Formats: sequence, structure tokens, C-alpha cells
Amino acid sequence: MDALITHQFFGPDQATRYQTPGLNVDQAYRLIGANTVAGFEPVVHNRTAAGDQLRTRDGHLLTIVALHGTALMSAIWFEQF
Repeated sequence: MDALITHQFFGPDQATRYQTPGLNVDQAYRLIGANTVAGFEPVVHNRTAAGDQLRTRDGHLLTIVALHGTALMSAIWFEQF
């Protein structure tokens, strides 16, 4: 799968928030696995409320993995080419 993979962490304040673009598939899966072991629940989003496949503005397929703890903590999105 050719994909642009980006991770974004939503910290409690602006100073702790960051975004990491350009992850490879192995890095993304390790990040999801490590966060799952740490107690976060991964929730995969690939459809809109209407049931359509998520897409970027330029039409590429999009999958988002949201990592939930007591609130949304981070998201990893896979933009497929």
C-alpha cells in the first residue's frame, strides 16, 4: 500500500501538541500497538455518516485511526494513493 501516513498528538495544551508526517507502515502499526498496550482504544474510521468511503479533498482514499483514552488523545491517518 502506498500511503502518506501522519500522526497527530492532541496534548492538554498547545505546547505538548505535535504532528509527525511521513511515517512508514511499520512505524504506524507499532505506534497503534504500543498505544493499545498502554490502554488506549483504537477506533478505525473509513466511512462518512452517509456510508461513503472517506476521501481527501483531492480524492485519495482516507483511513483514520483515533486513539481514545479518557478523551481523544491522538489520530493517525493513512492517505492512500
